[in-house]
Amino acid sequence: WGTVMQTGCLFGAISLLGVILFSGTARSWLKVSISKHFFRYNYDYREELMRFTRTLSERGPNLGERAIQALAALVESPAGTLWQIDAGGRFTVKAGWQAPDTHVSEPDNSPFCRVLESTQWVIDVDEYVERPEKYEGLALPDWLLDSPRRWLVVPLMLQEKLFGFVVLQRARSPLKLNWEVFDLLEIAGSQAASYL
Repeated sequence: WGTVMQTGCLFGAISLLGVILFSGTARSWLKVSISKHFFRYNYDYREELMRFTRTLSERGPNLGERAIQALAALVESPAGTLWQIDAGGRFTVKAGWQAPDTHVSEPDNSPFCRVLESTQWVIDVDEYVERPEKYEGLALPDWLLDSPRRWLVVPLMLQEKLFGFVVLQRARSPLKLNWEVFDLLEIAGSQAASYL
């Protein structure tokens, strides 16, 4: 049985190596798994979430602006806009923080909103422009693609529904986006939605 076990283990190892070498998805999954479990985190999550919560729970009006500011602080973004659904079933800008006024709306049943709700992904617009195949089924609206400093779209999920989204402008200094940044923004987006 020793020879059979050795042959089986060798065949399994060669098969696994072949899958990893020739499958981009498997390589990507392995890279993220190793990064998640064997390297130190870039963020002190306790500190980041406490700072985020403090910003949201400050006294006074303009909760929308504070929500944008709290999300932007996580990735060093200088500005952003908060989009929420109105009575007519369209997402419109409800608040802006250091961003120009935008008078555009997005239907809640658009492919963009449907993908945001179903996947709950934070969307890197620059990555979408360079590699749209990574965001299968996503079609970004023209108003977003034409905006010169657009960078990230953070969905605000509330009870598995898209409550709104925040469009953040490009960071002041280059920031490497990885699974950790996206996870932090997803959690913060859900918390912001519950406050709003």
